[in-house]
Amino acid sequence: MTTRDQDFDKDETVAEVEERVQARFPAAPDEVVHDEAAAAVDKYADAPVKDFIEIIAERDARTAVAGTLDGA
Repeated sequence: MTTRDQDFDKDETVAEVEERVQARFPAAPDEVVHDEAAAAVDKYADAPVKDFIEIIAERDARTAVAGTLDGA
């Protein structure tokens, strides 16, 4: 289990979430994908357990990016 002080790199997590969301939505602007990935990771960055932040943040970012594409 990764706790608050162990091996959690916020920038690396944002980059990994961003990469997967961009692959899923290649038509989405890079800036939108980055902003949504960063916002999603920020939302959970202070959680006491870090093991699932990447998965949950990716889900949130995918939903947000899909919403911007649906509204376009």
